[in-house]
Amino acid sequence: MATHQAVKDLRRALKSGKPVRVVRGIDGADRFSAYVVGLGRKWVLLHTISATFHLDGHSVVRLRDVEHATRSGWKAARVAHRVLRLRGERPQAPAGIDLDTTTGLIDTLTRVFPLMSVHIEEIDPDVCHIGRAHGVTRRKNLRLQEISPRASWENTCSRYRTSDITRFDVGDDYIDALHTVGGSPPDL
Repeated sequence: MATHQAVKDLRRALKSGKPVRVVRGIDGADRFSAYVVGLGRKWVLLHTISATFHLDGHSVVRLRDVEHATRSGWKAARVAHRVLRLRGERPQAPAGIDLDTTTGLIDTLTRVFPLMSVHIEEIDPDVCHIGRAHGVTRRKNLRLQEISPRASWENTCSRYRTSDITRFDVGDDYIDALHTVGGSPPDL
């Protein structure tokens, strides 16, 4: 469960419009340099900053995993914010994303973005599954039609327990490149 301080950090970052370093309590999980652009009861929406100081898609992480979100310890925070402003890049949240429930999050991300990456970091922090969501079953399993790194589509759906999912990524350069080459998935 996110600490009271972590929630306070996230609210402060959302209100300030300044970038932060988001650290989560999952062994081997990525840290994020990002703007907090949405905060719900269960999920946090981040507009991520690339290593080359560009905005590069959105990550959505479980609120309960966040340990802290601060500028302290991130020496480049002020530079990143200034560079992005000078380049005319402004953080924003996609409209209508449900951050209160996992099923609502999956549904709204699927309406807004053609592909998503799904991370199950407590099981394997080094793997993500990219594809098109085909809803959540009654047993709370995400049905994901996956696309390979070669941009070829699977003809069936993989299933992932929603309770195991720790993060979603959408709209970044890599995911967009896969969609550009692979196109829309074949009908199931």
